[in-house]
Amino acid sequence: MITGLIAVVLITGCTSGELEEENPSGPTSFTGISDPVSGTYTGTSIIELGEPPDNATHIDTRLTCLSAGNLIMEDGLTVICPTGSASTTALSSFELVPEKQSVTITAEDPSTKYKLDAVYQDRSSDR
Repeated sequence: MITGLIAVVLITGCTSGELEEENPSGPTSFTGISDPVSGTYTGTSIIELGEPPDNATHIDTRLTCLSAGNLIMEDGLTVICPTGSASTTALSSFELVPEKQSVTITAEDPSTKYKLDAVYQDRSSDR
């Protein structure tokens, strides 16, 4: 199980009161110590990431809303995707738990569409 949300770096276009920006700044690429796993999903999904590198300590995710709805990460982080907004993006980092090689996104509405990018990361120097 992925536990211990380290940080929600950026949430844009949200309605839940977190940081809001019309045009998010930050990196244009999503990189880590593994190849990113990217896909477009509808409804609740378990996204398999494959075997982590030996030095992986975290999973970084970037979730982008493609339709309205609420999306919930495993640790309880809720991303609220407003109607008509495909610009809501949430970045987060989760501690890697042994034997866990996936990320689960729970959609309150099974028709909610979103894109998820996930990558293994070494954050041992951040401690």
